[in-house]
Amino acid sequence: MGATKTSGGPGHAAGLAEPILEAHGVTKSYRSRQGDVLAVRSIDFSVSRGEFVSVVGPSGCGKTTLMMCIAGLLPVTGGSLTFRGQAMTGPQEGVAVVFQDYSRSLFPWLTVEKNVALPLRDRGIPRADIERRVERALEMVNLGHAAGLYPWQLSGGMQQRVAIARGLAVEPEMLIMDEPFASVDAQTRANLEDLLLEIWAETGTTILFVTHDIDEAVYLSDRVVVLSQGPSVVVEDITVRLDRPRHQIDTKQVPLFGELRAEVFGLVMASDRRTSLSGEES
Repeated sequence: MGATKTSGGPGHAAGLAEPILEAHGVTKSYRSRQGDVLAVRSIDFSVSRGEFVSVVGPSGCGKTTLMMCIAGLLPVTGGSLTFRGQAMTGPQEGVAVVFQDYSRSLFPWLTVEKNVALPLRDRGIPRADIERRVERALEMVNLGHAAGLYPWQLSGGMQQRVAIARGLAVEPEMLIMDEPFASVDAQTRANLEDLLLEIWAETGTTILFVTHDIDEAVYLSDRVVVLSQGPSVVVEDITVRLDRPRHQIDTKQVPLFGELRAEVFGLVMASDRRTSLSGEES
């Protein structure tokens, strides 16, 4: 663990690149009728420019809460987040987010083209540039032919590709993806994973990817950050030493893939079990 990859995409030399995102002692708590509830205890990690980093952990450990903080949609309670060396105090220019539930993030009364253009309209971007960005984003997700259709006319996988295109259209430096493939079937999920890797290789965009699927995390990533059961801390930061480009069958047959999967799975299960035992003893 900790060795470099043998070959890679944009994040191959990420260990030598400057951090684009840094989290230092990030804490998040909520107020409830019973008092403050601590969701994230103390998170420390960084992401280098061009890296593909996944975050995994037991169900309910605070992964989505952490991503909402990093996206600037929730304020942190303690610690600090920096993006490009500047403190994050809200949504940042250069950061885009793709959520899990595409059915709620897309507007059914707008065409695919207008859904993708939506975040660009209030930025003072010239119309011709908006059209160029939307066209390019839809081509990247292989939906150029669907620009005039409505979300309800598309399959679930195609709708999620529209959501990804909307994130890409803002030409972000960092794309945050919160379990984006959790609501589609296994075959569509595999296709979307490979599409995402192609887009990442083409654009060099930094990707921070939240998933509960350990195979997915290992398959996609340069590094996998493992969180404990909530209130969460970073249990381990694992470098994925698998060759790129990756292949759904060939890569997953490599012995190292199985070893990495077992390592991540063991850390997640151990954290979950420690919490359960602690609860039984109290």
